[in-house]
Amino acid sequence: MIPSKENTYLLYAPTLRKLIRITEGFALRISESELLTNSEDKSMNLLFTTLKNSIQNAIKPFPIHNRKSNFFHLALGLTKNCTLNCLYCHADAGKTEDMPEEIILSSIKYAFETAQKQKLRRVNISFAVGGEPTTNWNKFKLCINNIKEFENKFSIPSHLSMTTNGYYGNIKRTFIAKYFNSILLSLDGPPDIQNLHRPNRAMKESYNYVRESALFFIQNVKSFSIRATISNYSVKRMPEIVEFFYKEFGNKYHLVFEPLVPLGRANSFNDIVSEPSQEDFVKYYIEAKEKGKELGIEVRTSAANQKRLVTGFCGAMSIPSFTVTTNGILTTCERDSDGENYWFCKFSPKTKEFILDEERKEYNKSLLKMPQKCNDCFCKWHCAGDCPDVRTINYDRCYVNKNLI
Repeated sequence: MIPSKENTYLLYAPTLRKLIRITEGFALRISESELLTNSEDKSMNLLFTTLKNSIQNAIKPFPIHNRKSNFFHLALGLTKNCTLNCLYCHADAGKTEDMPEEIILSSIKYAFETAQKQKLRRVNISFAVGGEPTTNWNKFKLCINNIKEFENKFSIPSHLSMTTNGYYGNIKRTFIAKYFNSILLSLDGPPDIQNLHRPNRAMKESYNYVRESALFFIQNVKSFSIRATISNYSVKRMPEIVEFFYKEFGNKYHLVFEPLVPLGRANSFNDIVSEPSQEDFVKYYIEAKEKGKELGIEVRTSAANQKRLVTGFCGAMSIPSFTVTTNGILTTCERDSDGENYWFCKFSPKTKEFILDEERKEYNKSLLKMPQKCNDCFCKWHCAGDCPDVRTINYDRCYVNKNLI
């Protein structure tokens, strides 16, 4: 039973897919007695019958620890370098360090060979871990060309996706649109927000270039989303951001809002921008979501997923995700750019093979176990204990998760 507005409660049975608003008095009667049939209380009988009739259609939370996929997921951290100097960068990108060609080629080869051996339907390849994937343009093109060669060689299709800063011109945009199925573009809001949060390397404005990339990708990429990181500076303007993007780009995309997390470079610039208060994020996210409905834009955040019922937050930890860092260490998490926290495999330059560590693989899976505090929480099967990486730094999003769900 969840306290709600106007002296009511929400009686929620997630695995029965039932959500019933009840009066405060009825909630008190339920809490003081057992929910039994043949009660003298007619309301209690009706509720019991409603829930009992739902049992035949009950849904079990998906056991994410045992998750298997029909696709091989390869994530490549091509570089630790970046063309921007974002104040909150979790990876502290900007280092001149690129993935060697032998690791690129071996990773792609391994992905397609494994997909063939396991008779998987497709190889999904993402570019997210570390810096901006397009910074070393020649290496980026080499990577894509090799993916297409292996695609033809093994007769297995690939699906390319990328998180990108969009800070480049038409030559790069055209190449990306030709090969990529899905793009997530980081753009934090109107010029003043974007230019404060995400300046270029010279600490100058980046908005105009990224705006042009957004306009191009909306027209030329099948699946396109915009991600806006929300800080204490921008949190109260979330509804305004939705409206601004609608005027700039229309509504043929998804808009993802995520609160700034105090990781990496964010700890060095917290006097300029820092994490928003969770109360403000909830309040203004709800307003932004309503504004999105009004304008035909689907507004999302990772903290509020009412639809899924799962036993753990992250599938990447359990499959595990084959995420390759620039130094050839494999990690399950795309935020782990050095592979220090969630590594489970390493590339051997001598043998040109990937050496798996089963103990580390099982250790990563164990991180999906829900904290004890989740046992009696109504969000238990929705956020499933939240992101293990967020929990590692003791960043608690329970207030956001509970209130948004």
